[in-house]
Amino acid sequence: MERKVGPLQLHPQVPFLYEMVISFMESARVTLDPVLQDIDGYRELELEKDGRPAAPDHVVHKFAELPNGMAVHHIGACLSATTNLGLAYVHALRLLSFLTRNEDSLPVNAAKPHLARLFDALPTTTRDALCKVYEEVGAHDIEIELSVGGFAGEAREDSKSYGRDFRSALAYWQSRGMLQDSHLSFSGKNRASVVRVFIPLRSVLVLDRILAQQIAPTLGLEYRTMDQEMSSRTEDPQLMWDGEMISVSLPDKLGRILEARWNPTVTSVIRIRASGTETWGPGFETPFNQCSFVDLKPDSEYEVQVTHKNDVGESEPVITSITTGPSAE
Repeated sequence: MERKVGPLQLHPQVPFLYEMVISFMESARVTLDPVLQDIDGYRELELEKDGRPAAPDHVVHKFAELPNGMAVHHIGACLSATTNLGLAYVHALRLLSFLTRNEDSLPVNAAKPHLARLFDALPTTTRDALCKVYEEVGAHDIEIELSVGGFAGEAREDSKSYGRDFRSALAYWQSRGMLQDSHLSFSGKNRASVVRVFIPLRSVLVLDRILAQQIAPTLGLEYRTMDQEMSSRTEDPQLMWDGEMISVSLPDKLGRILEARWNPTVTSVIRIRASGTETWGPGFETPFNQCSFVDLKPDSEYEVQVTHKNDVGESEPVITSITTGPSAE
């Protein structure tokens, strides 16, 4: 049975197309994530004088520093991601056509869908909304040029061939073979091989917002944007203490690792002994407010001594008695 969406009936292909878009989109995002992490591609960008994000040229240098095996692996990941993302865009634009015009904008038996033409088939109001989404995303698609003699690349998102609006971006994708062909082009310069690799961070984020703002609400569905989905990661922080410095390592919502180090101003010195004995164990120093003891006897009483230590010296000790359980540590 067909559901109604506004004045239109929901075409039988719509649920299937929606699932395809989500699947291709997620495949592209997951594939690109380790590439972007290794080249610092998630870094907040500086702005040009007109307020647009500056081209992320630092990623080229990061890519150049990667070991050859890792660089080749990331090239393969980008090929897979661009193919999946290109297909996600095809079906997203088809889906928008079904939702706004109740017909498929893709010609029957189309050998190679044309993104810009699918965009042109949408109503003016929808095209304007998509262009607005594109302008709102403050990130870059990244194009890197590699050669045998080194990395002679640059981020080319602002080049004239790319364009500054959503339709010209789609046309650029088409001209660079970003659908079934993926985006990997070879050319020769002075007999040296040159490879151009495309890392579509901005295009992933644009499609993410199109799903959240244009498609899911029309279908009456809830859609979690990438930031919401990745912020649900629950990995625990890793804490280390080397006797002088505390190190903390914590994954953030984009999967990057946030690291911090500092020298604590106050630490605690912990010593333990069995009740009834006079000699304290050697003890250990820690900046943390809890600790665990191992190899204690079950059903036994122990005394724990705690002092606080800083540059001036140690405080007076505080002694507490504890009793272990049947299998206590």
